[in-house]
Amino acid sequence: MEDACLDVTAQMSSKWANTKQDTEAEARLKQEKQEKKRLKAEKQLQEQQRQQSINKDENTSLSEPPSKRRRISTSQEGLSDANDESNAPTPLLRFHGQGWAACRNISEFETLNAIEEGTYGHVSRARNRSTDEIVALKDLKIDPSNTTEGFPVTALREIQNLRACSHRNVIKLQEVITSSEQTSTKNGRWSKIYLVLEYACHDLRSLLDEMIDPFKPSEIKTLMLQLSSGLEYLHDHWIVHRDLKTSNILLNDSATVKLADFGMSRVTSDPPPENLTKLVVTLWYRAPELLLGVDKYGFEVDVWSLGCVFAELLCNEAILQGRNEVDQLSKVSFYTLYY
Repeated sequence: MEDACLDVTAQMSSKWANTKQDTEAEARLKQEKQEKKRLKAEKQLQEQQRQQSINKDENTSLSEPPSKRRRISTSQEGLSDANDESNAPTPLLRFHGQGWAACRNISEFETLNAIEEGTYGHVSRARNRSTDEIVALKDLKIDPSNTTEGFPVTALREIQNLRACSHRNVIKLQEVITSSEQTSTKNGRWSKIYLVLEYACHDLRSLLDEMIDPFKPSEIKTLMLQLSSGLEYLHDHWIVHRDLKTSNILLNDSATVKLADFGMSRVTSDPPPENLTKLVVTLWYRAPELLLGVDKYGFEVDVWSLGCVFAELLCNEAILQGRNEVDQLSKVSFYTLYY
């Protein structure tokens, strides 16, 4: 019985005792841990040495002037460049912009016939002799009695605003030309200035007068979409037209609307500038706030004029035909209250 117990005890001790393989595994794990500790210590030592070296270089650069670079002669540079193509200088980028040049002369255009005369100039149909293109020439008026401004500010604004616009529903300014003919003013002698504009053969007011039947609703919709698109473009670029009416709305042969006559236009801001003139916009298309004499306004004056044009397309005539500012304001009040 005792021998049986000894055998069981021997078997249990041999089952839980460490074998040779276990001993070797423990030794290997212990050796790996020691190796990791050694590598970590070496890495920390290298990092400390590197940091000390950086600090030493910074102190040296602050205390001592930089050493001079050895100059290479031109012949040596040429030889090294010939031997090594990678040392070739990088070519400079060149941007060819439009240079300064004198304006072309009116003699390069053939005047065909007069179109109309407005407040700030009269317009003629002309042909470009070099390209045979039909254009519109606008002769800018210069007031001989003007002693303060010199060249008209309205003409400068018109040129500036037209050059800033590029939209299919805004008339395009092609160039500015001059004439050898001069105008005498109290500020000196000025050469006559002409604007070369995109030619459009019709204006909306003349079409309304000559048409036997009024525009169809679908045609009015097409015209208003184009007008709204052109006016939105102007307002997005902070330009107030200030003279929107049917006679300043042109159409070409393909029935594309063109907003024209920017003599009263100007650049605005948010908030709009103060002390603006109220004598803008033709009376029948003038907003009520302008009739009341405000000197601070914005894009809303163009929106009112657009609504008047819309009503004129529907009725085939202007619906607010006041004789003066008081009569115009009374008509606006009447239509606002009763319609």
